[in-house]
Amino acid sequence: MAKILVVDDDTKIQMVVRIMLQKKGYDVKCVSSGLEAFQEIPEFKPDLIMLDVMMPGMGGYEVCRKLKSSESTKTIPVIMLTAMGMGEDFEKAIENGADWYIVKPFNSRQLLSRVSMLLGGEQTDDDKTDGGDNGN
Repeated sequence: MAKILVVDDDTKIQMVVRIMLQKKGYDVKCVSSGLEAFQEIPEFKPDLIMLDVMMPGMGGYEVCRKLKSSESTKTIPVIMLTAMGMGEDFEKAIENGADWYIVKPFNSRQLLSRVSMLLGGEQTDDDKTDGGDNGN
């Protein structure tokens, strides 16, 4: 069972994402800050990280940049979750090492197809046309 770490300061988003992922059999752990994420990663050993962009303290871009610059975490796929949907936000996420970018609000199909894709799962034709999750 793949392990997914959800890093978001909004507990409602944590709950929604946790339920979506657990229904598909993923082991999910939620934390509210970048600092908590770095404390959890060594023990939880996530296979994928879902990361909010705007958080108090260490923001998502900084967390992602640090994850991708560390030997122990650079291969963990990162999906950025954000309410900011401008093209430059997508570019900034990619520049900081994100593997994908999903704009809030998102639907479960979008989220689950990207998780599956980044964890090496098969992508269906429907998954390829999930529009709206790439910052456009």
